[in-house]
Amino acid sequence: MPDTEELRSQIESIDEQIIDLIATRMEIADELAKAKKQSSQSYWDREKEQEVIRRYHELCEEVSLTESDARSIAEVILKISKERQRHFFD
Repeated sequence: MPDTEELRSQIESIDEQIIDLIATRMEIADELAKAKKQSSQSYWDREKEQEVIRRYHELCEEVSLTESDARSIAEVILKISKERQRHFFD
């Protein structure tokens, strides 16, 4: 069995990957915001937001995370995305 330091090291590595993936997601969200602005769409779509939350719930179910976990994760990511996209419309 790995010791605590090894386990912490693994967690740190995963955290780096998570942050890299979130950064990539936000870069794509920025591009999406630009495309929405160019086509005169609103920067935020509540229906799409609910769809994303449902998708997170389904994904979290597959790995035994709770609906509450899914909602928490989705809400944080969507909040960041929403703030970034709003910037392109101000």
